[in-house]
Amino acid sequence: MLDLGIELFVKETTEEKFPKLPLVAVKGAPASGQAAGTVETTTSSDPVKVYIADRPDTGAMDFVYNYSAENFAAVKEICDNVAKDIMIKYPDGTGAMYRGTCQTWRNEVSVGGIIECTLHTVPSAQVVDKTATEVTALMAVEA
Repeated sequence: MLDLGIELFVKETTEEKFPKLPLVAVKGAPASGQAAGTVETTTSSDPVKVYIADRPDTGAMDFVYNYSAENFAAVKEICDNVAKDIMIKYPDGTGAMYRGTCQTWRNEVSVGGIIECTLHTVPSAQVVDKTATEVTALMAVEA
């Protein structure tokens, strides 16, 4: 599966459906999970160190998008320190959904480069994979 068609949707937690149009065009999607850490449980009777898995870590979920006044304003509007529901929709129709807060900024600029921005999201819950059917059910339909 290619990256062509990855879309990002954001809604208020009180809204039932995600909007039918993506927030902005993004340049990719972050990993939808990270390996859990480990906790050492070794005792003096263990011949080798013993570990158990710690809680999963969601980490930060960052998205890069091209700067324009319209894009920056649209993203800035959702960055109000209030948790939002966030959906990454993949080209095959499946998705990854989580709740988190958002921040955005313009990235560094260099000669010959375009201006890009980062949408930094901080999940407050584990990212949940969604089937294509579940994603479709969560999306607003045209009137």
